[in-house]
Amino acid sequence: MRLIISFAAAAVLLPTAAAAQKPADLLACAAIARDPERLACYDDAVADTSPQARAASQARAKETARIAAEEAAIAAAAAKVQAEADAVALAAAKREAFGAEAVVSRGNARFAPPPGELQELETGLTEILTNTSGLGVFLLENGQLWRQVDTTSMPNIRVGDRVKLTRAPLGGYHINFLKQKRRVLVKRVR
Repeated sequence: MRLIISFAAAAVLLPTAAAAQKPADLLACAAIARDPERLACYDDAVADTSPQARAASQARAKETARIAAEEAAIAAAAAKVQAEADAVALAAAKREAFGAEAVVSRGNARFAPPPGELQELETGLTEILTNTSGLGVFLLENGQLWRQVDTTSMPNIRVGDRVKLTRAPLGGYHINFLKQKRRVLVKRVR
């Protein structure tokens, strides 16, 4: 009988000794300054208390890994969307700036375009005017205004016709009327 009582006492005292160890572990965790490390310490201390706590800790670790993977995928998708938006904005800025150096500088034409600049731009005519000298003035779909600078006769053009603006070999720009297969030398006004 004495043996059975000793065994029962040992069974009762063993969890008590482990439980006595836990407050010391928890106090050690409380001393950790960084939040993630302190939380991991608490998780480890509690996981050792029972099989249910260990299972909960493992389930939490799996869920944390799943959430981290989802957040990484969302961040990668957001970075891809941002890169595409940046590329679209850069292309729009290049289209908007096409020929603008002539408006700003009003100086001599540049013979070589800067690296990475557009060499041509295709758009449509929204309005066709003539100035007092009888030269053409063209309002384009993109809002740009170009004026003819040479005396080449104008082909029969209409609003809505497609045009392609290209850099002239020795500076300046040509407006190419695609349907009529003709071009004239132009200068951007606006």
